[in-house]
Amino acid sequence: MRSKELADLAGVTVRALRHYHQLGLLPEPPRAKNGYREYGAVDLARVLRIKRLSSLGISLQQVAEMLAEEQDSAGRGAADGAQVHTTDDALADLDRELAAQIEHLQRKRRIIAELRERAIDPDVPPVFGEYLARLRGAGASSGLVDYERSGLLLVDRFFDESSEEAEAVSQFFELVGEAGSVEAYVEFNERMLNLPPDASDEECERLADDFVSFMVPILKLGCEKHGWDLSAEKIKGLSCSPDFPFSLQGSENARVKSERPKNGSASSKSRAVAAESSFPEEGQVLDLLLDLYDEETLNDAQRRMNDLVVRGILSELAKG
Repeated sequence: MRSKELADLAGVTVRALRHYHQLGLLPEPPRAKNGYREYGAVDLARVLRIKRLSSLGISLQQVAEMLAEEQDSAGRGAADGAQVHTTDDALADLDRELAAQIEHLQRKRRIIAELRERAIDPDVPPVFGEYLARLRGAGASSGLVDYERSGLLLVDRFFDESSEEAEAVSQFFELVGEAGSVEAYVEFNERMLNLPPDASDEECERLADDFVSFMVPILKLGCEKHGWDLSAEKIKGLSCSPDFPFSLQGSENARVKSERPKNGSASSKSRAVAAESSFPEEGQVLDLLLDLYDEETLNDAQRRMNDLVVRGILSELAKG
């Protein structure tokens, strides 16, 4: 039979037959006088065998190794044990791969189920998605939601959902919700995002003072409820460290860098990372990225206001 006939009977393509020949899976058959390959029933059985093994997920390379081992064993007159061992190894590898794939798919299904059940954004981790849903429910603009989402994605890139850092961020969001302050939080952030580039110092200071008055009680509640470190030593460290991104655990962004008070930017309040990361190098990269994001998305007045908020929070907390 010709290539097309063999391919049709085996349920493969002529291109697949050529590929099998190239890999050495299918021996070259004799050719007719006109140069066309002439296949027989043995060839059909071999193609069906290759197709069967491939359908189980065994790679063509592994199939080639199995068939080659079988041929070598037959040539040596060896027992079938060697071939069984090769086949079993391939199946064991395949089983491990499938188990890993199943676990990956099951994890995806659990995430999708959680997203559907809680009606939260699919483009952020579930641990943060509910927070964005609360912002929307409180009337947050699309601009504010996008701003917060971007910060959360950057934080998630460097800290696992189950990490203390991610947990601290979630704790802060929960405290804002439990205090019934989501609407106020949205209002303050919207006011910040609506500041024009030429906003006066007085306007920035007034908004910063309002935000600090809103934030400090929540941070102190976090100290009582979650054991956040608001000691005098911690506050002093937050105020003086120029090189490492610090924040109060789960608190709003207390990342202050000395020597950049005028144009420096504190990142959005809701994008805090834990005070003492186990991965300082990653913490430094995150700090730089959050700063870069603020530089790209906030105007000068908004960055000045953010900086005033952080400094004001640190000042109030230092008072005890």
